[in-house]
Amino acid sequence: MEHIGQRIKDLRKKADMTQDRLADYLGVTAQAVSKWELGQAAPDLALIAPLCRVLGVTADELLGIGQEDTGQKETEESLSFIRHPETVDPRVLYPKCLSAAKDYPKSLWVQFWLAAAEEGLSDYEKSDGKKEEWLDAAEKRYRLVLEETKDETIRSNTLYRMVFLLLKRGRREEAAETARLSPQADYLLQFCLEGEERILHLQRQAHRKLAEFLNVFSSFNRDTDSLPLLKMQEKLLELIFPDGNYLRFFNWLIPVLEREAVLLTRAGKEEEAVEKLRAYCDAELARDSVNMPPEPIPYTTPLFDRLKQTNDAPLIVSSLSLPARLCHFLYGPDFAPLRERDDFKALCAELEEEGTSRRRVTSRE
Repeated sequence: MEHIGQRIKDLRKKADMTQDRLADYLGVTAQAVSKWELGQAAPDLALIAPLCRVLGVTADELLGIGQEDTGQKETEESLSFIRHPETVDPRVLYPKCLSAAKDYPKSLWVQFWLAAAEEGLSDYEKSDGKKEEWLDAAEKRYRLVLEETKDETIRSNTLYRMVFLLLKRGRREEAAETARLSPQADYLLQFCLEGEERILHLQRQAHRKLAEFLNVFSSFNRDTDSLPLLKMQEKLLELIFPDGNYLRFFNWLIPVLEREAVLLTRAGKEEEAVEKLRAYCDAELARDSVNMPPEPIPYTTPLFDRLKQTNDAPLIVSSLSLPARLCHFLYGPDFAPLRERDDFKALCAELEEEGTSRRRVTSRE
């Protein structure tokens, strides 16, 4: 239990009071207050009432009476044993936890580490029966913590340990159910799932993480406007989608190609700029084609070959076809220096022909 000196120290600091000031109020020396707070001495009983009045608390609050029943908060001392390097060994951790549990019977952090020690001790037993006894004790204690805690950090740590305990006991399905309750579900499930289900889970996770990374990369590119970084992002996407079947990831490729074309034009690298504009237009037309089918389209890259893209593209309302919109874009001010080039004119002519071809198909339908 927390000694009274620690309570005096905590309450004094809460009241924004120095040791000297408290000593002045009580008519004692600052050294006496210091000794109380260090646990080297205790105040006389006659000083309890004045202490309560000066600190603005009741005697119960000063003495810490009843705190164990109202969700006590551990001091730094109460958990110091888990920060000692030797406590990675459960044989050392276990007796320390038992001792702490006597002083802090309702501390769920202490209960958590006690369960972790019990789980760890199972690895040192040669007898299956003894192993199971330790694991039973650890599981029961983890469940107690999960039932009682309102602290998300304790809950998260306990769910994490519980998943691996259940896996150790061969209860894979139950481990997966527990993992899904954790904020670290994506990470934990990769240990719980097997076969095709595990591959599908990992691919979904990789798909989501890649999108998140590209969002950050794109934001960084917008801030720096760096041609080398834009080329890096383009190359990354080419490596992941070697056959050009980008599907959803056209959404990150196309802005990169567009910006590269602008910067190359400004740098006077006109031939490269036209090549990049051609890649940009090809990507726009390819994205348009995969956004049209109503049925999900499968990815073909090995990284996502279990996944499909559904058609969730926003409807673009325009009186112009996509090829016509691309031509309009090419004739914008950013690319004025390219207009007299034969390769630029050829690209525009191809887009016009694509637009004419699409109109013919539409009229036949």
